[in-house]
Amino acid sequence: MIRKPIIFPGHAPLTRALAAEVVQTASAYEARVMIQREQKIVNAKSMLGLLSLGADDQANMMLVAEGVDEAEAVAAVMAVLA
Repeated sequence: MIRKPIIFPGHAPLTRALAAEVVQTASAYEARVMIQREQKIVNAKSMLGLLSLGADDQANMMLVAEGVDEAEAVAAVMAVLA
């Protein structure tokens, strides 16, 4: 399992366009890819899940991946968020 803190580009809130790009990228991998914000954990392969985070405040957000290609999935999602 890999856990990495994340911050959206320019510290801006999560937009629909960025969420769609994260979903598309995460969906290309077999690993389970999740985003955790405080006690809430959502599937990064779910547009509705990402948008439900209400990620205006990005404090304590983590990207969590678990599976055979977890390292590649984390690298790809982090590249989208860079």
